[in-house]
Amino acid sequence: MDTHSLSLISTLLLVFSAAIFGGATAKLVKQPLLLGYIAAGVLFGNVFPAITDQSFLKIIAETGVTLLLFTLGVEFSFHRLKRLMSTIGWAAVFQILLCIFVFLLLTMFLGFAFLPALIIAVAASLSSTAVVVKVLSERGELDTIPGEVMTAWLVIQDLAVIPIMILLPAVVSATTTGDISLVGLMSSLGVSIVKAAIAIGIIIFMGRRLVPQVLGKVAGMGSREIFMLVTVGLVFLSAVTTYTLGLSAALGAFVAGLLIAETSQNHAIFAEVRPLRDLFAVVFFVSIGMGIPVHYLWRSAGLLAILTLAILLFKWFVVMGLMRFLGYHRKTSFLVAVGLTQMSEFGFIIAAQSVALGAIGGEHATLLIAVTFLTILISAPLIARGHGLYYAFHEWLGKYTPMLFHTKKELADMKEELPFRDHVVLCGYGRVGKYIGRALEMAGLPFVVVDYNNATIAKLKEKGIPVVYGDPADKDVLDFAQVDLAKALIIAIPDRHTQEMVIGHAQTLNRRIKIICRTHHEEDQKHLKSLGVDAVVQPEFEAAISIVERLLPTFGVPQDEIAGKISRLKIEHGAG
Repeated sequence: MDTHSLSLISTLLLVFSAAIFGGATAKLVKQPLLLGYIAAGVLFGNVFPAITDQSFLKIIAETGVTLLLFTLGVEFSFHRLKRLMSTIGWAAVFQILLCIFVFLLLTMFLGFAFLPALIIAVAASLSSTAVVVKVLSERGELDTIPGEVMTAWLVIQDLAVIPIMILLPAVVSATTTGDISLVGLMSSLGVSIVKAAIAIGIIIFMGRRLVPQVLGKVAGMGSREIFMLVTVGLVFLSAVTTYTLGLSAALGAFVAGLLIAETSQNHAIFAEVRPLRDLFAVVFFVSIGMGIPVHYLWRSAGLLAILTLAILLFKWFVVMGLMRFLGYHRKTSFLVAVGLTQMSEFGFIIAAQSVALGAIGGEHATLLIAVTFLTILISAPLIARGHGLYYAFHEWLGKYTPMLFHTKKELADMKEELPFRDHVVLCGYGRVGKYIGRALEMAGLPFVVVDYNNATIAKLKEKGIPVVYGDPADKDVLDFAQVDLAKALIIAIPDRHTQEMVIGHAQTLNRRIKIICRTHHEEDQKHLKSLGVDAVVQPEFEAAISIVERLLPTFGVPQDEIAGKISRLKIEHGAG
């Protein structure tokens, strides 16, 4: 084995070792895996710099970026975007542009030249889809109002990557050649737009005319290996098309993903490419960490702290203000703002593309990567603890920020007590709550809904269903819903912190009220029952019971045995 081959093998061994160590550590401390990959890359890269082949690592990482953007395109939905654009589309675009402008001024004030400052500002304006979706899915909050708004906002930011990748080479070209006049800049932008239009036009033509036919014939062959090879080949063909015209190869992969998302084979393609994407993406994140020298982090600690805090605080303030302007409840606004504070993993991609274009040097790229890493590191636990953070912030600073936390506005409709007694108070009218409400309506039982989703409140008022607009965790809101006179309280909200506050306030108002609460996690059952909850329902467990009831008769199991087995399952689950 020659020296070059040994170097490649040792580099891959080092990368995979760092990925395993970093991923396991991140999993242990309940942090996003990509943070573990980057941190382990920093550690291993600085401890073993002599056995790392940087050029080989760079090639593998760039391949990972291409596949990463392709799969993001495949997961994208134009139909979903159309539905969301009418509500928060303009706000998300305004947030991106305002952040770019402010961060550009800040970085230039800190002594950066125009081009590095612009690239840092563009990267700082975006947020991490991977981190936010990961944290929300683990907490079962993707389908909550804050979760839906955050996801929609991130989708629009992901789509903004297309014009960023189109315009970045033009701006770099105009700046590096010294032609920074308005005419010269507009000329460069025009050329880039024309090139992008040609490239995207070619890809769209291929996607609509050739790709479905090719994929259909290949899928008919019944060979997974050939299907995967053809798919990856199409990805790189699109990447080469855009690269040949002087644009980013990753842009071509992203557009190819968008087109394939509309085909009937999109799920099969995603399933085939995802393992390969994950492998190369891990190498990409580890290689990012390996490129960060520890001595630079120590030397630039002050600058990193200033940029990190400025990005986190300003993005929170902008998103919070926009959400309140759109009419969302202060709690929803706060949670969405906290969720969008960090920088995006696209910051790593923008850094790599900028270095390849010669726009920034290695030191600026290291700074951009380090700031992206730090913002994600800080924001991830904040998102996970968003509800508790909201109540603490509201208690400490809410009275000093009346425009953002205007309690009187939220309680404006609570002037007269509701004419209810022995009714049901339903907290939350989402996926679970709406079916409970419908059942109560059919049974003719009096109930009142407590929710802070504007759209839900409007629909319920149209139907004539009694509703209170406000946070169920607010004691004044529960008091207005006549919890002190209610017979039962149903908590259909998944967040544990909110559940605890609702339970505490409800028992303060009415010690005899029957409380039924949902939860996503088995470990929360004992805790909730210790707080005085009469019944804890876990939707996933109830779904399993329903499946068992339908499955066992198929195999001839008698009904009395089925009932016994279900009782046993409930006892083991803690619901018996």
